[in-house]
This record gives sequence, structure tokens and C-alpha cells, in this order.
Amino acid sequence: MNGVGLHEVLIESPRHDGVMAEFAVSHLQRILEAYRHRFSEFYGDPRVRHLIIFKNHGADAGASQQHPHSQIVGLPIVPGQIVERTERARRFFDATGRCLACMEISQERTHGCRIVIEGDDFVTFIPYAALSPYHLWIFPKAHAACFSEQSVETLPELATTLRTLLRKVYGMLGNPAFNLVIRSLGPEEKHAGHFHWYISIVPRINKRAGFELGTGMYVNASLPESCAEALRNFSAF
Repeated sequence: MNGVGLHEVLIESPRHDGVMAEFAVSHLQRILEAYRHRFSEFYGDPRVRHLIIFKNHGADAGASQQHPHSQIVGLPIVPGQIVERTERARRFFDATGRCLACMEISQERTHGCRIVIEGDDFVTFIPYAALSPYHLWIFPKAHAACFSEQSVETLPELATTLRTLLRKVYGMLGNPAFNLVIRSLGPEEKHAGHFHWYISIVPRINKRAGFELGTGMYVNASLPESCAEALRNFSAF
């Protein structure tokens, strides 16, 4: 097919040496509001079938420019990884009548050992089978399939959570390279019961090597419970 789509770069700060972990909560809230606005605008284009919002911080995470920025890409296809994950969630929903992510959030809140931050509307934890050390997920507690449908009133808490989390990662791990990705369905599927939008943050501590490339399986030598405890106990301020 022809190469068609949309791609925008969101400049996060006028400072060339700005670091997201050091932004004020109000600053991060404005970035989240911009994400939300552009998300809706992109899906207004009939050529866009899937949208991804992401941030690469540091050369090891793929950042080619030092100036702090995020990227928003509207694709004319739904990537295979997204199709596979969505179908897995759909099959679980069809079999149980429950959202897979909602069930996982409930279990994590019950156990508590992998939770890093919990507020009124959002919970952050390291998944049981984390991709790599300190791999973090931020989920809204209330079921929601689409990021742009998230209530504006909850964005201050999301900004506070994001700042605290990034400051912990920045301080404890020494400003590591990381990737931040918002995973969401589009507005036309906002009522989907099987999918739950979330933010994934992956510090680039591990290197992918031959085993990972050859199998698609990831080796994580750390315990998610230990990583979560270390982040919980680390003072970010």
C-alpha cells in the first residue's frame, strides 16, 4: 500500500536540556492535554486506523534528538502486535465476560506487592511477567478503552503520578533511557468492554540479544516485587 499517514512532533519544553522527570505537575498536565487533543484530531482523519503516542528518552531508547519531545503517529493500518493483543483480550472477554486488564488490576491491588503508586483514579504497577527490570504500567482504575475519553478532571492526578514515577526512575536508576507509550483504542471503539487503555514506561536497562531476537522471548533477571518495593521506598523529592 502507499505510504500514507500523519506524524507530529510535540515539543515538550523550550529548554534544550529539559527533562520530563523535572517538569512541574502543571507542565506535565499541559502535555497530557495536548496528547488528548491531538489524539482526537488524528482520529478525525478517515485514513487513520490506529494512532500511537510515544516518547523516546535517551539514545538507547531511540531518541535521535536531545531536545525533549514526544511523537504522535497516525497509521493507515492496525499493526500486527496490536491486532494480536486486542484479539487475546477479546477472546478472554468472550469467555469470561470480564476485561482482562480490569481483572489484573484487581489482582494487583489485592496483592499489593507489585504496586508502586496508587491514587483515586490511577494505579501503577510492575506486571507479574515484566518485559524488563522496572517495566511499568499506569492504568486508569475505571474501565476505559480510549485515552481521549478519559475525564479531563482526572488529568491532574495522572500528571502527578507520571511526575512522581519518572522522578523515582530518574533518581534511582540515574536518568536511564526509557520509552513511554500510550496504548489505546480509537474513539469509535470507546465502549469496547475487552480493552483497557494504559501507559507503558520501559527503562532501557536490558539489551536485546540473540536469544530475544531469535525467540521473541525476553530474559528478565529481576523480580518485579523487588523492583516495585525499591521504587516505592525511593524518595523522589
